[in-house]
Amino acid sequence: MKKTNFFGMAFSLLFVFVLCSAAAFAQSTDIDNPTVVTQSVVQGKHPGNTEEPVVYYYTFTAGPGVLKVTADQKSDGGISHSNLSWALTDANFNAIASEAFYGVTTLERKVNEIKLTKKQKVILKVEVTEDVKLFKFQFTGAVAFTPAQSGGNENIPEISGDTTTQSTQQICMPRNGVIIMTMKDGKKAKVDLSKVQKIEIQ
Repeated sequence: MKKTNFFGMAFSLLFVFVLCSAAAFAQSTDIDNPTVVTQSVVQGKHPGNTEEPVVYYYTFTAGPGVLKVTADQKSDGGISHSNLSWALTDANFNAIASEAFYGVTTLERKVNEIKLTKKQKVILKVEVTEDVKLFKFQFTGAVAFTPAQSGGNENIPEISGDTTTQSTQQICMPRNGVIIMTMKDGKKAKVDLSKVQKIEIQ
C-alpha cells in the first residue's frame, strides 16, 4: 500500500510540474491578450517555424518611480537590420520607451531606466526575427507582479555565451504551501512543499 501511495503522490506532483511548465512557456502573440508577467524575468526566442518576425506581448504593473529594464539577446544576424526590438507602452498603447538590437554573435545587453509618474499597467512588445536565438528581460525597481504566481526565479536559466547547450526549460513550483492529494482508495496524502528538496520519479 505504501508503494502505491508513493507512486500516486509522485504522479500527482509530476502533473503539477507539467502544468506549471506549460504556464511558464506560455508567451502570447495576441495583442489583446498579453502574457501576464509573474516574476522579474521573462525570456524566449524565435519559434523557428516561420521566416517572418514574431511579436510577443507581456503585461505587468509598474510605477511610480524608476523601472529598470535590462535586456539581453543573442542572434546570428548581420548588422544591417534590427533582430530584436522592444517597446514599452501604457494600457492605451501610448509609447513610453523603446530599444532595438542589431545582430551580433555574442551576448549583447542594454539597460534602460524609465521614470514613471504613476502606478499603471504597462505592455511590453517584443519583436524578434528568426536570427534571434535567445532573449531575456529583467525588470527591477518600481514594478509589481501577480502575487498568486510569484515564487522567485531561481529555476530560470541564465543566458551564457554558448547557446548550443543552453536550456530554456522552466519549471515553476511553489516553495511554500501544502499539496493535498486524494488516492484511489479514498485516503488523502499531504506534502508540505517547504520541506521538499527534490522530487524524483523512479
